[in-house]
Amino acid sequence: MVYCGRPSTSCNNCRAKKRRCDKAVPGCGQCRRMGQQCPGYRDPASLIFRDESSQIGDKVRARIAKRDTSRGHTPGSIGPSQSAGLQVQLEQGILSEDPAFTDHSQNTLGGNDLQVDNTSPDANNASVDALERNPSSSWSGLGSEDVGNEEEDRGEDPLNQRAIPPPFVLPLDMIGLNYFLVHYVVRQSPPSSGFLDYVPSILTLDDDNEILQGAILAVGFAGLAHSTHQVDLRCRSRAMYTRTIKRMNWALTDPQTARRHSTIVSVLILSLYEFGESSLNGWDRHIHGATSLLELRGKAQFTTPVGLQIFKDIFSHLLINCLRMGSPIPAPLRMIRAEAAKAISASDPYWVASSSLVEIMDLYSQISPGGYEFTRSSEVDSRETSATERQLPIDELQRYLSQALDIDHRLESRFSECSPEWQFTVVQLASPDPTRVHGGVYHSYHDAGVVGVWNDMRTCRVLANHAICHLLLRGAKSDPSWFFSRNYADQLQETSRTMRRIRDDILASLPQQMSYFPFPALERLQPVNLGQYFNQATTPGSKLSALSTATFNNTLDFQQSTYTGAGVGAYFASWMLLLAGCMHTNSEDTRQWIVAQLRRISLQSGLAQADFFAGCVESNKVRPPLST
Repeated sequence: MVYCGRPSTSCNNCRAKKRRCDKAVPGCGQCRRMGQQCPGYRDPASLIFRDESSQIGDKVRARIAKRDTSRGHTPGSIGPSQSAGLQVQLEQGILSEDPAFTDHSQNTLGGNDLQVDNTSPDANNASVDALERNPSSSWSGLGSEDVGNEEEDRGEDPLNQRAIPPPFVLPLDMIGLNYFLVHYVVRQSPPSSGFLDYVPSILTLDDDNEILQGAILAVGFAGLAHSTHQVDLRCRSRAMYTRTIKRMNWALTDPQTARRHSTIVSVLILSLYEFGESSLNGWDRHIHGATSLLELRGKAQFTTPVGLQIFKDIFSHLLINCLRMGSPIPAPLRMIRAEAAKAISASDPYWVASSSLVEIMDLYSQISPGGYEFTRSSEVDSRETSATERQLPIDELQRYLSQALDIDHRLESRFSECSPEWQFTVVQLASPDPTRVHGGVYHSYHDAGVVGVWNDMRTCRVLANHAICHLLLRGAKSDPSWFFSRNYADQLQETSRTMRRIRDDILASLPQQMSYFPFPALERLQPVNLGQYFNQATTPGSKLSALSTATFNNTLDFQQSTYTGAGVGAYFASWMLLLAGCMHTNSEDTRQWIVAQLRRISLQSGLAQADFFAGCVESNKVRPPLST
């Protein structure tokens, strides 16, 4: 016989002494008096966890129904806006009940209670996995990064997710937005058109930009997680990325939505996230996706300045990807670029540099149709490359050599004649910091857009001179008389000197990109004002709006922050350091300086791909294109 543990009323002695009766009485007196079957002793395990989610939801619904009734509404007449407010309040209530998802906006910027070792990715991955496996979590609807999950396969609406609140509704979201605008947006400052300068206007003018907001927060939270060493921000970043990918896949099924500015810009921003996570495969997929959207948008995208600038930013990333693999520009993009030429001056330095890059990649595809890779793991790769190398007749080799020399000389001449606003200043430091400045000299440019165009030109010249060296050596190997009769030995030495000068210019451009020295254009820019985005993200007059506005004003000291472009500068600097690190002319000191800068980018900006590049340069796994 089991007992519920309540004092039995059948024994006066026990009742007087206020103790449990030892007599074998079936059940307790209280249960018997109430006419109920005694349940016996409770299982102690049932007292450990109590799921109060449904009770909390019922209380909130009852409170809202009571409020609506007092205002003259019937309990079943909740409008769409009230229903949305109910959903947000429910989600906020569930988040506040679970300590794992408490909003840490108070300690995000300076708290140490959640610090972790950022060099241990397994700990971060374990936290994310725990988030996704926890069925009681309000984030469990995110699933994994595999967008083809079972819920969508069963026909459920992937947009009907209560995993996390919509972006830009919490103070922590505004901190993430601020981080992105400060570090990844380069404002337009003539002659430069900037980078992602159109993001603030799209956020302000486009009513349906939740996908763009999610992409921004994924990158912003990732940067904050790295700088503050907080694992919960890392989890939020990855969850926001997953959420954005799912909504992106859903949006791409509608051609009209796929053509929007916010959609293609979101894809570009997601590629920045993948670079920060050291996933070149993911970065490559997003770049290919963005170029496909360029094809879908057609020539109509050039009717507005924003559309033209988006095309230029996407096309610059496409060039980087083609240069990385040694592949020519796809034919559909050539046709679209021909339409863009009608809106861009042929003398624009950006257009001159990008056109030369397209031309040099065509030349590379003819010399080496199979492409190339910067990183090679073994000597077997080199032997296989030379074994499958296409034999070039001397006359064909001579034609390719003339093309490469023409590209190099043309770029050198065109950029030496640039207008004053495109020029840079060579700064010689009296006591330079060798950890930041290579050779005691750095270049001062107007802004990050100007230095980007100059480095595009230098990249093209590096590739052209690599092709010159490659063709001369192949010609000397196949026909020595041709090589020595035309004094190509002097040309080979001159090409080596030219490549060293270009490399030094690239390294001198990096201190500003890595924020060691400021850009003059930044001093004239207006600070970031987050109030306009915050006011649009909250419903005026709502309880959430009032609470969030008060918290936002009290906890953030940087409602207005200055654009720095530090994140995007470090991003482009990583690619230039990889290019400089592949040169055979590097001394050991130069190579170690390049490795140190890549390590610093990874440490300060949280771009894990830079650390991978550093390892490749340090272990001599990078080689010049076309090298044998």
